[in-house]
Amino acid sequence: MKAVVSLVLLAGPVLACDCRLRQTICGEVNTPGLIFIGTVETMAPRFTSRWNPTPRPNLQQLNQANQRYLADHTPANFDALKEAFRKLFPSLPEEERKLLDNATSHPAIVTLFSSVLAHGQLIHFRVRTVFRNDDDDDDKKQAKAKSGGKPKDDDGDDDAKAPESFDIWTPFGDCGVDFQAGETYLVYAASDEETNILETDSCTRTRRLTDAGDDLAYLYFFKDHKNPAGRLEGFATFDTLYQVHQAMRRDPDRIEQPAPGLVIELKSPAGIRYTNTNLYGQFAFDGLEPGEHQVSAYAAGFPETVKLLAGPKTVRTEGRGCASQTLLVPKDPR
Repeated sequence: MKAVVSLVLLAGPVLACDCRLRQTICGEVNTPGLIFIGTVETMAPRFTSRWNPTPRPNLQQLNQANQRYLADHTPANFDALKEAFRKLFPSLPEEERKLLDNATSHPAIVTLFSSVLAHGQLIHFRVRTVFRNDDDDDDKKQAKAKSGGKPKDDDGDDDAKAPESFDIWTPFGDCGVDFQAGETYLVYAASDEETNILETDSCTRTRRLTDAGDDLAYLYFFKDHKNPAGRLEGFATFDTLYQVHQAMRRDPDRIEQPAPGLVIELKSPAGIRYTNTNLYGQFAFDGLEPGEHQVSAYAAGFPETVKLLAGPKTVRTEGRGCASQTLLVPKDPR
């Protein structure tokens, strides 16, 4: 019993998660993997969810079954232990199910328990929209929907049926995403190289759909293959050492000494567009045609008062790709 219980106790967060590879929306989209909107239908094991205040009967049943087997090594007690395991993890991947079915010893059960906890929580999503599913054939078999449907073709045509569901793993602790049953998420998932299991974590841009506005704007254009879909994103900052600090930034959506409330002008062959920098000095333009664009920053009050603070800088976008530009503006624009 000690082996199983100790693994459960160690499943909680111990150290803070260190997200060294967190990316911008453009970086995520350019990384191979799966991007979709889905609603959480089931989570396994439920006892690991921080949002689950209810008792843990399945865990108790597993520990009780484990106690009975350790007290009396009968085939019936061993079968009961395996059945309690199945109830605790009702949505095991096929490989783990086979290992459980073929297990013939108590150490094998404990090893499998440790392996399952190492993967974390298994989240079953009902799919709303698939933005990209470019895994290879083997990965597609692992992520294949229960309906047997196939994702859309790479050209965006609707002649291939989108999957109805995906099973995604997320780690325990701070590196895991705190999914909630019934909530809808924008999910970025990658396939584990060794197991082909689809995974996501808190270092990706996976988040509640309600909190994913910036990402959804770009993904809307990314999914539309018939119209211009380039993006220009950037910052306005007072930091004269922004190029040095940029390499050290952990959060790609933040910059040192941001310049909020400025007017950003974008000139291109298609015309002129404007936006304002937000509290973090960010700005973005979507739906851009390929080609060169001129970006400039003006002080608040434009166009009644025209005070150029930075630019124009030339930026080039390609197809559905992304470009970035940081504009250094003076702290005192007088």
